[in-house]
Amino acid sequence: MAHSHEIAIKAKMTELANVTTQAEQRINTQILSMASRELLDYLGDDDYAQYIADFDAYSEEDYAIFNAMPFDELTSAGKLLRNLIFGEAYFGLYYLALALKKLVKGAVNVSRESAGSANIYASAFDEIITNADNYKEQALVCLAFATGSSDDDSELYSEGSMGVFVV
Repeated sequence: MAHSHEIAIKAKMTELANVTTQAEQRINTQILSMASRELLDYLGDDDYAQYIADFDAYSEEDYAIFNAMPFDELTSAGKLLRNLIFGEAYFGLYYLALALKKLVKGAVNVSRESAGSANIYASAFDEIITNADNYKEQALVCLAFATGSSDDDSELYSEGSMGVFVV
């Protein structure tokens, strides 16, 4: 298998979620492009280009070692890169969920339901579809770590005083 950014993101998507073989077959260039575009929008052109350059610095063998390392053993730059990769993979899962939702519109949303002797099984994609918003939220958490930005409201308060904003 050739080492590429697209292959690594697709592999990370399948590692981070319970992606069935049927769902994995739906991960195509368009889904991966949407994930990359979302990351580009978040990071901006220069930081996205740096992310790709940092990724491309790894050979296939070196990337396999990097990918297998525990988080606490990574360098600061490695931790940032890992979070950006995770963020992009979670964006990919989000867009995969949206695509699958369109594909199985009206699917049963239970893992197994029975009535009498009949059994109804959920679509193989239900878990991914159900978690769409969680995937996007997790992507944003990973990116916040990597970029040092935060949606933490604690910065709104200082020395016990409360700030009021009028819109």
